[in-house]
Amino acid sequence: MKVLVYMKENDLAPIGGPRGYNYNLFQTLREINEKRIEFIVTNNESVNNKVNYFVEKIKNKNIKELLTVFKSIANRLLILYGKSKKPIASIAEYDVIHFHNPLEMYEIRKSLDNYKGKVILTSHSPTISSVELIDTATDFEKKYIKKLYQNLEKIDMYAFARADYVIFPCEEAEEPYYNSWNFYEKFKRENAHKYKYLLTGINQCNAKKNRQEILRENKIPEDAFVVSYVGRHNSIKGYDNLLRIGEELLKLHKDVYILVAGKEGPIYRLNNARWIEIGWTRDPHSIIGASDIFILPNRQTYFDLILLEVLSLGKIIVASNTGGNKYFKKYPNIGTFLYNTVDDAIELVNSIIDMPRIQRENFEKSNLNIYTHGFTCEIFTNNYIHILEEILYNG
Repeated sequence: MKVLVYMKENDLAPIGGPRGYNYNLFQTLREINEKRIEFIVTNNESVNNKVNYFVEKIKNKNIKELLTVFKSIANRLLILYGKSKKPIASIAEYDVIHFHNPLEMYEIRKSLDNYKGKVILTSHSPTISSVELIDTATDFEKKYIKKLYQNLEKIDMYAFARADYVIFPCEEAEEPYYNSWNFYEKFKRENAHKYKYLLTGINQCNAKKNRQEILRENKIPEDAFVVSYVGRHNSIKGYDNLLRIGEELLKLHKDVYILVAGKEGPIYRLNNARWIEIGWTRDPHSIIGASDIFILPNRQTYFDLILLEVLSLGKIIVASNTGGNKYFKKYPNIGTFLYNTVDDAIELVNSIIDMPRIQRENFEKSNLNIYTHGFTCEIFTNNYIHILEEILYNG
C-alpha cells in the first residue's frame, strides 16, 4: 500500500480546517513510523502566495483594493476557464490519492483521467467549495459578476463524481451539503457505496496559564461565572447569535463575564465592560480552560475541531444543534448541550449556572472521558489506516 495525501507538508499547521486535520494525522503517522502514507514534500512557494504577499505590502489603499479585485477575478476565471494543471507530485506511483479540497482535484482533472489507483475526497468546508469561492469574492464581484461564478459548481460536481470514495467524519457532518447543494441528495442516494466515515482526532490540548492567571490578567473576579468563545467573528460561525445570548446573560447575572478570543470583524463586540475581547491569540486553550462553559454558536458546521479541543480540556459546551455537533447527541450524560434557538441557549446556560458545582464537575469529567475514548490522534490515525486497507484490499 502506497498512499499520497495531496497536501504539502510545509502547509500543515496546528489550526482549524484541513491543514490542522492533516497536521494531527501527519504527526501521529511519524510517531508510529508509518511510511506507507506520504504527504507532498516541496520547498517551492506558490505563485498565489507570492502575489498575495506583494498585494499585502502595498500602502496605497485604493491601489491595494483595485489589485485585490483584479487578483480575485483572475483566480476565479482561471479556475473556470483555465487549462488543467500538472500535479505537484508524481501521482502514478501511488495506489491511493487522498484529496482534501475539491478544487485541487479539479485543477489536475486531466491527470486524474489516466490515473489507475483509488481517489478519495474529504471536503472539510461547512459549505461546498464553489459557494465558498463566491462568498469570499470581493464586493465588486458579488455585485457585477456573481452570475458568472455560478458555473463554479462544476468543481464540486466533478470532484464528488470522480472520487472513488468520499470520507466524512460522520453522517451529521453532511447536513450543510444537503442544505446548500441541490445536487447532493440525489448524488448521495445514487452513490451511497462510495461513503466512508472517519471521526476526526486531535492531540489533547493544554492550557499554558491557569484560571487564576487569566482572570487576573483580564480583571475578572475569582468568583465570576466565565463564558468563553474562540473563533471568527462572522455570521456563519454564529458570532451575531453569541452577541444576543451574551447580552441577555449579562443583563440577568451580575457575576457573568464573557471572554472571547479571535480577530474582530466583520462583526464586533458587545459594548459592555463584562464582554472582554482578547483578540487573536496563540494560547486559546488558556482562555477556554479558565472558563466555566464554552459556547459554540455556528449556524452551519461540518465537524468543528474546536469542539474536540474543548472536550479535551474537560469543559462544558453549549452548542448549536447543527451539522457535526449533532453527532454528540448519542452520548448519555455528556456535558455538551445542544440548542435550537437563542432563547434555548440562554435557558441552557442559566440552568448550568444554577447547577451545584459537583454536577458541573461530573459533566466536565464526562467530556474529557469522551475525548479520551473516541477522539485522540492515535484512535483517529489507526482508524484511517484501517479504512485505507479496507478500500485497497476489500474494495
